[in-house]
Amino acid sequence: MTMFAGAASAQAYVGGTVGFSNFSVDCPGGTSCDTQDTALKIYGGFTVAPHVAIELAYINFGSTTSRTNVGSLNWYTVDTSALIVNGAYRWDFSPKWAGVARLGLASVSSDLSGIAGSDSDSAINLYAGIGIEYAVAKNVKIVGAIDLTSFEVGGSDGSLNSVSGGVQFSF
Repeated sequence: MTMFAGAASAQAYVGGTVGFSNFSVDCPGGTSCDTQDTALKIYGGFTVAPHVAIELAYINFGSTTSRTNVGSLNWYTVDTSALIVNGAYRWDFSPKWAGVARLGLASVSSDLSGIAGSDSDSAINLYAGIGIEYAVAKNVKIVGAIDLTSFEVGGSDGSLNSVSGGVQFSF
């Protein structure tokens, strides 16, 4: 009987969010940095217990650009994205509101291009996230998320975060 109760709570879902990202990086002396960009996230998950799910996500964090003081010449640009596998724990505040905590691993890919050349790097980094969900219908939720990880490229590293909102559909 317990085996069938677990199967009855299993549910698949997909979602997408859009928002902004922030790169925590130092700019070389005499330059200005644009450390914010648009973040796009798509994800899917499967509920394995009443409050626990396994998720797979892709986040495009956009890019950060450093400019020299001479005109608008770019010193460098770093484009970063991540493929993420994580566990998610949901707790209900009320029948319509829920909070989500996420923890997992991110395969973060970064591409550097600039006047000194180009470089690419990929690393497995820790991923953490928190979110909030509001059920507008039985299988549709409005979601908000904060996603955190880090990146490495060209001999330097930094932290990444995104704040986004979107929609999630359950099946």
